[in-house]
Amino acid sequence: MNRLLRAEWFRMTKTMRFWLLAIILVLFGAVVPFINGPENAGEYLVQTGEDSAMILILFVAMFAAVLTATAFGNRTVYYEVMSGKRPMQILVSKCLVIAGTITGVMGVSFVAATLIFGSAKGYGELDDVAVRLLLYIVVLLHATVMGVLMVTTFRGALGAVICYLRFMLVDTLVSIILEVSFENSPSKYMKYMRWLLMGQPMSVFGEKITGEVVCAILMSFVLETLLWGGLSYIFMKKRLYK
Repeated sequence: MNRLLRAEWFRMTKTMRFWLLAIILVLFGAVVPFINGPENAGEYLVQTGEDSAMILILFVAMFAAVLTATAFGNRTVYYEVMSGKRPMQILVSKCLVIAGTITGVMGVSFVAATLIFGSAKGYGELDDVAVRLLLYIVVLLHATVMGVLMVTTFRGALGAVICYLRFMLVDTLVSIILEVSFENSPSKYMKYMRWLLMGQPMSVFGEKITGEVVCAILMSFVLETLLWGGLSYIFMKKRLYK
């Protein structure tokens, strides 16, 4: 397993695409939310949840999908199979290296920007800042893991397209339906948005942190990971281990 992790890391970091996207990711995570000119770090986080967080979620998911797709494009995944690696080992290694690295890069840049700004301007009326930042990192990890597993399920570029559609069509469509259905009941709207990945940043930075909010974020991550992880395992076993 260690050898597989090192090989995945080497394959990912030797490409110019990774470093270019990583630089964009750092700038995007640390700079974009400041465009609206927040007065303090608390306002900065609330604006992030309302405005730029959905774009960031889509970006990190597609970043993970693109990096995973290259393993199918250059056929390195087939060499992993021929070397005797089991499907679960391959899936876990890609999630740990690709999803873990992207989440780490994004998380560090975002948290660093927040703490630096907070030390200078304070956090306003926003409470539980550390918990909110930790939950946001979980949301980022959820998005990147989905990017990896959708590509391993559908193999290559098709998986990246499915990933894009999953966020832009499914999440967007469901959020619109919820907004229309609960137009006069914001509390019910937020209650359901907690379970929607692209709506979770709104809950993380816009709601009071309760057990229900934490449970929705963690459970949606676990359930969707089990779903796509199971599909990836089945399809990989069927297509690559005949």
